[in-house]
Amino acid sequence: MSKIFVLSLPRTGTTSTCIYLLEHGYKVAHTAFSEGAFELADVVADTPVFTDYASLYSQYPNSKFIYLQRPLGDWLESIRRLLLSMRKRWVADSNFFEDDIKRCFLQVFPEFNTKKEFSNEYLLACYRKHQLAVDMFFEDKSEQLLSVDITQLGAGEKILTFCGKAIGHSSNELPHVNKGRRITYWETIEHPNKVFSKYI
Repeated sequence: MSKIFVLSLPRTGTTSTCIYLLEHGYKVAHTAFSEGAFELADVVADTPVFTDYASLYSQYPNSKFIYLQRPLGDWLESIRRLLLSMRKRWVADSNFFEDDIKRCFLQVFPEFNTKKEFSNEYLLACYRKHQLAVDMFFEDKSEQLLSVDITQLGAGEKILTFCGKAIGHSSNELPHVNKGRRITYWETIEHPNKVFSKYI
């Protein structure tokens, strides 16, 4: 069984891409925390994919992987807001987060739950370490990885083509959601193809 996995870090356009693929007929889970969610979804993004892509490749070896890129300046500000918000919530009640969320974020952003601030140097080091690991893993299987800048004209068409979807007359441009502080936009989406993270 093949899947489509979006393995780029949070705040790179994963929600926009998930909504776009929902609208093009895919069953999509933006985060998946149960075996049922992974089995039902055609597309899985974000947590835990950005850390578990190697094991997911082993489980679904014929799958396709999408690495989203956006201007680093925009990503830095967005991920900083997310981590500050998560850290505040973590301090109040660490049990608020799924175990997979805690594991994955601590793997990519070491000690983020105790850090007082998130410098550009720290965040860029985390980003580049993840990017390098992805590049190295797919070095001998590059045909299964698409790297795409979500801000470039035609990004949506590239994603659909890579996924093997015929391009029709509907919009081929990615939507721009999760702007500013709207970091939980996916929760507001109602769509028959939406797969819930804990689908049983």
